[in-house]
Amino acid sequence: MSLTTQTKKKGKFRTNVILTFLVISLLSLSVTGFVSLTFVDIIGGFTRDQSSLALETQIQTNMEQTAQKTALVIHQKLSSAQGMIEAAAEELQALFDGGSTYANRIVYYDLLFENDTVAPDPADSAYDDNYGLNVSWTYSSWYVSGTDSTNYDDYESDPISGDKLGRVSNMDYIFKAIHDQVEFRWLYIAFADDGLFINYPGSILAGTDSDRNTDPYDPRGEDWYSDIWGGDGETVFVEPYYDEFDNVLLISIGKVVYWNYQPRAVISGDITIEDIRSKVIDVKVLESGYAFLIDSDGLVVAHPEVPDTAYIAGLPNLVNIEANEDDSPALLQSQINTMIAPGASGALRYTRDGTERILVYTPVGKGNYICAIAVPLDEVLQAIPPLQQRILAANAQAAAFILFVTVGGIIIAGIVAVSVANTVTRPLQYLMDLATRNAAARIKDQPLDTQDLQVDQSYISKDDEIGELARAFQGMLDSIKEDEET
Repeated sequence: MSLTTQTKKKGKFRTNVILTFLVISLLSLSVTGFVSLTFVDIIGGFTRDQSSLALETQIQTNMEQTAQKTALVIHQKLSSAQGMIEAAAEELQALFDGGSTYANRIVYYDLLFENDTVAPDPADSAYDDNYGLNVSWTYSSWYVSGTDSTNYDDYESDPISGDKLGRVSNMDYIFKAIHDQVEFRWLYIAFADDGLFINYPGSILAGTDSDRNTDPYDPRGEDWYSDIWGGDGETVFVEPYYDEFDNVLLISIGKVVYWNYQPRAVISGDITIEDIRSKVIDVKVLESGYAFLIDSDGLVVAHPEVPDTAYIAGLPNLVNIEANEDDSPALLQSQINTMIAPGASGALRYTRDGTERILVYTPVGKGNYICAIAVPLDEVLQAIPPLQQRILAANAQAAAFILFVTVGGIIIAGIVAVSVANTVTRPLQYLMDLATRNAAARIKDQPLDTQDLQVDQSYISKDDEIGELARAFQGMLDSIKEDEET
């Protein structure tokens, strides 16, 4: 019974050593694994959120850059046209300067382009399909209210008005050069004193003699004239209007011309913005995003949902275009007011027919136009879930690796614990067995085995606590041996 008790105590000590080592290893590895998993989850969630936000921000930035590039194209086109008009204005001013050395050219009354029975028309006058009229690219035409086929030559022969016609006829050269370079449909001059109207390319303006007498044309009463005249000498971009013959929108660009320190005339040109509209409408962002162009009053100049014929009645209001199917406004007037504020650029969100959209806008920098891009928010965000899934998958892989390392560490710790326990308890077990055999022999009064009186030399030679214990035990056995011999 005593031997059994000793054996149990011996086994319990070994087990305690193993369990103690395992508990310490398990706790340390578990805590390390838990902390690692927690950090993976926190860092993964932070990375997922930040990546999603960065992706959304990047897409919006790309939209803004697209709007800016489109606005730059429009700006360059309008700047080129503006530069041509300003150059023509300088030329006109120089022609009426006191030191001008101009030479008179032949001038042509506008009626002659359609009725050359009164007087010859220009030699190059011919029908142009793009205008639906007889036009001349060499000469401009002139008209002033109160003239017709019977008396127009009185105006030409008058010394003052004749001199004016002679001077301004030299503008044909620069008009032709401008028309060859920029998409101007018409170039024209309106004099402030008598309403003389010069038109290039040369063509009829005021209709038949009957039309001229019953409804004479005076450019000074036109809106474009008033707008440019009110520009204080600055170049003015007049609101686009629809040319029903060519089915295109035209923009008038003009400025007041001064000589002798007085405003004397308005020079202007009409450019087609079909190219501008095409560049705007052709912009595609993601799947269904689109661009549009508005003026400083919130009126639509280009929009993929506005057909050309819709401009016949004038420019439509953006609030009526960006509307829901029930005609309720989707883009509020307050938001449009934010867009058209001078120099404003930015982004806003609105909901149209249940779909939330992101809209970015930027000024063109010419003509008070604003370029905008609208994209459904779902299309902006649709790239985010796949990104989140990839991040979650990466997090799961990291977590699985941590768990694998933790479990593997615990298994290795168990193996090490058994090895360490064996290293510690094997010498003790050996000494205990040796002591047990000697004790049993003495109790039975049997002679002691010589081998049982000698501790294994490998234990005695150790320099650690086991060696000290073995040497002490050997000393005890030597004492027992001496007692046996005596």
